[in-house]
Amino acid sequence: MTQPNFSLNRIIHPDQSLSDFIQFAADCSASGVEIRNDLADSSLLGGESPDSIREKSSECGIEIVTVNALQRFNDPNLFEKKIPELTALMEAAMSVGCRRIVLCPVNDPEDKRTADMQQRDLVSALNRYSELFEKYEMIGLVEPLGFDICSVRYKRQAVDAISETQLSRFYQVVHDTFHHYLSGEKESFPRETGLVHASGVHAGKMICDITDDDRVLVDDNDIMDNKGQIAGLYESGFNGLFSFEPFSPKIQKLSNEEMKVQVAQSMDFLFS
Repeated sequence: MTQPNFSLNRIIHPDQSLSDFIQFAADCSASGVEIRNDLADSSLLGGESPDSIREKSSECGIEIVTVNALQRFNDPNLFEKKIPELTALMEAAMSVGCRRIVLCPVNDPEDKRTADMQQRDLVSALNRYSELFEKYEMIGLVEPLGFDICSVRYKRQAVDAISETQLSRFYQVVHDTFHHYLSGEKESFPRETGLVHASGVHAGKMICDITDDDRVLVDDNDIMDNKGQIAGLYESGFNGLFSFEPFSPKIQKLSNEEMKVQVAQSMDFLFS
């Protein structure tokens, strides 16, 4: 399979300034980066100006492909608070040329809603935010989280909700290889998928004990069949974004050169 363009999620190198991270992504031959609002500095740009970030991105040939994320987007008790929060995220994203916002669902053991209630609230959330996505001409990327406590654990839930609202012009689904594995979901939805998040996990833990900290760059020790997951998506018509999102502190602590080598090896492993 021909290697596609790929992006790096900023969680791989969270202590770098955004400008330095953009340069690092370019050094890795990436074409894009995903920025986050859940790092030590919760501001998307880390104190740097939009003008300087756009200039650096242009200089390096890097696109800022997503902003991650609007959290608890499907909590009906927070809808009124989420409208200004989403508006601010969109304006910050647009200031650096980004047109996609990742939407993360409630992932809380204290969530007592039934499955039917959660699905109704998911539909309501998509309807509620659609005016903003239309106004700003942006795409919302719904990211199911495979944990058993998550209110949107399966991509099927997201796909059904988007279909019910008839708002596919504003919303797509994230296929995260880690969360797909944890959820046990067998279906993939290549044509409804706008973004693939890839990370690997090595053997050593029961599935119920695996956490974000176990997510490394993908290699031949991966237990989640990243290679099969990703090949299946591309072969079935996926044409969205592809991005590495390893959370492991072991990866984050690598030197730039070591990480650059591992990124290249992951691409070779996945697409050779």
